[in-house]
Amino acid sequence: MRRPELWLVAGLLLAGCAVPPVVSPRPQPMFREPTMSLDAAQAAVAVGRSSRQDVAALLGPAEVLRFDNGYEVWAYRDRRPRKAGAGAELVILFAPSGLVHKVRSRPADAPEQP
Repeated sequence: MRRPELWLVAGLLLAGCAVPPVVSPRPQPMFREPTMSLDAAQAAVAVGRSSRQDVAALLGPAEVLRFDNGYEVWAYRDRRPRKAGAGAELVILFAPSGLVHKVRSRPADAPEQP
């Protein structure tokens, strides 16, 4: 005597062990405006004049590192897959006053600086 419910349970158990395909998330653009270049972004940030709010409105969200002394580092990195080398990055240092203190950029595939 065959019991179809046993076959159904066995099939469901085996289906539960199947691993779904890995779907890589679509890489996010480096800046809020996807067509903005690294040079244009760096030129738009004015040392001593641009505030955190100005930069956030212009470039979008960043990776943020806050220090106890009030300084903040905001990093914008190109995370699109590359065959070799690192992607471009823009790093902005904010003073405790909330204004840009320093800006550094590295184009794609440039060697990393210590």
